[in-house]
Amino acid sequence: MTDSARAKRKSESHESTIAKLAKQTHAAEEVVRHLYDEEIAALQKEAAVKGFIGVIAARRVKQRLLASASNAQRGHHTAK
Repeated sequence: MTDSARAKRKSESHESTIAKLAKQTHAAEEVVRHLYDEEIAALQKEAAVKGFIGVIAARRVKQRLLASASNAQRGHHTAK
């Protein structure tokens, strides 16, 4: 597989992951993409093994979005 084909496949995989996360968390794809890119960048700096960065980034983004939604709901309930 050429480098450009590998990069295209990786990009398609990231886009698919972003779309799935957006659907699962009811968040805008732009928000998910921004968070995902942040997590990818942080993991690439730290990780010794790069093969699972996308999986780990997706898990971290989902946790952040769900925590944010949970905090927003708690704030909404206490504001009433």
